Amino acid sequence: MPAAGHKSDTPILSLRQKTMKMRLLPAFAGLAICFVLQIFAEEKESTPSASVPEATPTPTLGEHYTQVLPDRRVTFRLLAPKANAVKVMIGVKSGVYEPQGTTTTEMTKQETDYWTVTLGPFDPDLYEYQFDIDGVLLPDPGNDMPKPQRHVNTSMLLIPGTPPDFLDEQAGAHGTMRDETYHSTALSKNRHVLVYTPPTYDRSSTPLPVLYLYHGFFDTRYSWVTEGRLPQILDNLLAQGKTVPMVVVVPDAHALPFETVPETNPGEFSSNLYYFWAKNQAAADQELFHDIIPFVQSLYNISDEPQKRAIAGFSMGGLQAIDTGIAHLGYFSSIGAFSAAPLSDNLSNEFKNAIKDPNKINENLRLFEIVTGDNDGMGGLATKEFVSQLSAQNIKHVYTVIPGGTHSMFVWRPALANFLQEIFKK
Repeated sequence: MPAAGHKSDTPILSLRQKTMKMRLLPAFAGLAICFVLQIFAEEKESTPSASVPEATPTPTLGEHYTQVLPDRRVTFRLLAPKANAVKVMIGVKSGVYEPQGTTTTEMTKQETDYWTVTLGPFDPDLYEYQFDIDGVLLPDPGNDMPKPQRHVNTSMLLIPGTPPDFLDEQAGAHGTMRDETYHSTALSKNRHVLVYTPPTYDRSSTPLPVLYLYHGFFDTRYSWVTEGRLPQILDNLLAQGKTVPMVVVVPDAHALPFETVPETNPGEFSSNLYYFWAKNQAAADQELFHDIIPFVQSLYNISDEPQKRAIAGFSMGGLQAIDTGIAHLGYFSSIGAFSAAPLSDNLSNEFKNAIKDPNKINENLRLFEIVTGDNDGMGGLATKEFVSQLSAQNIKHVYTVIPGGTHSMFVWRPALANFLQEIFKK
């Protein structure tokens, strides 16, 4: 997550109620928070995305919760009576990669046992943040917008724009997100896929273009929808006449569970990760053509013309989009790769064979767009090397570098908005 300030129908039990209960048992506060967060993560993952987050709400009891103030400053609050030190981290979460752009601030303990700090003002955008409680990273238990990820330890905070920004929910017609269940013959189990249809879908008799959109490593199929703001961005572009009505299919990019992939070098995370990516890409590619595409085609009125099909993704999903798009040359007319990582040694043999024929690639792809941030410490260098290879082979592509951009949604949301305006043009 970049530094703060960079622009860019199952009922669920209220987290506020859960938090209030925790206040009655301060001796078990830490355990209760973890228990609540686990329940919320499981419910969030299985709940259809019928709606998407509004601006981060200002609680009725504002003095007890993190609160966005009228001047776009934010007061962060956390009840932690037994903590020795509490910090708030805004920007990219810590993890296996360097915490690019993270802003960490010490919080002050009040007599009420709440830890607080007021920061900002922040530019309008959607931010990630988490609390560091004596070295343990946790999301905000008073915030009902957790980041969609395999291991939930981060919350999201929306600072709306005035006037509304491209990722804000605006007045007007809205598309529909559906959570569909299908049986994956490739993986021998039931799986889920999210499908966006535009506001005019039920009134359209013409088959619509379709975009297949992949998320990144350790994220979930909700990442593009909830944090990536896909519905809001597409609704707003359609309302402004900047794109065409389309169906967007968001698969679960984790065809294989990372934990079950054996390590080639025990103790070496990177080696294990590279092994996973190669195996996962092959499984995801097989599932896409054997199961997801036939399933979506059976339910939705989508075009079967190559010029009306596109594939894109961020990070691991960008790598998937490049590999699948080139390996199945002639099936997609556009490829979008946003901070694709890592590109070296992780592309299939089918890709490596197809890339040897630049003329065929240029004849079949109307748009090959690659976007990265110039401060992307994970995949920036590999992306530059890949782009150099494309240029050396005279393969047509569009390469955009975002100044100050890190390996985060601050790059991927604008990249998606631009890609949606370029694909399926007549």
